[in-house]
Amino acid sequence: MDRDVSAVDAAAEARARAGRNTLLGMACMAGSALLFMSGNAVIKHLAETGIPPVETVFFRSAVSLVVLAPFALRTPGVLKTGQLSLHGLRGVIQAASMICFFYGIVEISLVEANALEFTSPIFATIFAMMFFGEPVRSRRLVAMGIGFAGALIALRPGFQELNQGHGLIGLASVLWAAVLLMIRRLSVTESALTQSVYIGLILTPISALLAAFVWVTPDWVQLGFLCMVGVTATLGQYLFAQSFRYAEMSAVLPLDFSKLIWSSLIGYFVFASTPDALTLLGAAIIFAAGAYITLREAQLQRRAVRASLDGS
Repeated sequence: MDRDVSAVDAAAEARARAGRNTLLGMACMAGSALLFMSGNAVIKHLAETGIPPVETVFFRSAVSLVVLAPFALRTPGVLKTGQLSLHGLRGVIQAASMICFFYGIVEISLVEANALEFTSPIFATIFAMMFFGEPVRSRRLVAMGIGFAGALIALRPGFQELNQGHGLIGLASVLWAAVLLMIRRLSVTESALTQSVYIGLILTPISALLAAFVWVTPDWVQLGFLCMVGVTATLGQYLFAQSFRYAEMSAVLPLDFSKLIWSSLIGYFVFASTPDALTLLGAAIIFAAGAYITLREAQLQRRAVRASLDGS
């Protein structure tokens, strides 16, 4: 009888712990979304005060390295890698993506930028099918079609004027999709810390060289904001990764949609930008399509792992 009671207590405790972890994971994802959107608002503000976006890219990368340095120094072999060329390629493409994004966000609203940003998982799926021979599944195709329909609703080409900012954010999203595939490949052998340190080591000199041509010496207030961009990005990435450690992807990924809420609120209160209903609807459709693809792929991977274990 005592064994039965202790087993029931242990099961109840495990369920309670799982519930707490799920809530913690959801909180991490929501916090990550808030940090990323706050960082985007600061990037937009800095450009309006005269700081070139490429200079903001430099400070973001340099500050990220400073934040990561204590953890890297305590981790033996953090720079040990057999995929240096892939790290380098990822760094170059990510630098291009960030520069496009930072310049584009100056010219359009945070909500519009956020809507276009949601297309990255869809583009990543297309690239995976084109270049890595991943199977073309009907559900994937339907989800991608819905996602692009959402983009048309959000942007309404032909009904509203599209500017350079839309094009730059769109290009940034395509480039980021390529980065996502590289992260997937690197994650097989590289830790998140190793990837983060390498990206900082590559992005910092690239952005420093480009920023030198347009450098504007920041005042103390601007310097504080520049450091804030690096801190919010680094902490946002950490919380994003932690959310998947605490809970299932299906539980936490929908909270990434809160980026749309944060970008709407920040845009309204900070930049006096009223979110457009069709833009919000389009962004919601894009997010839903991208989230479905991501969750579906995770489900298929779990099935493949179980099948390989059963077969062995």
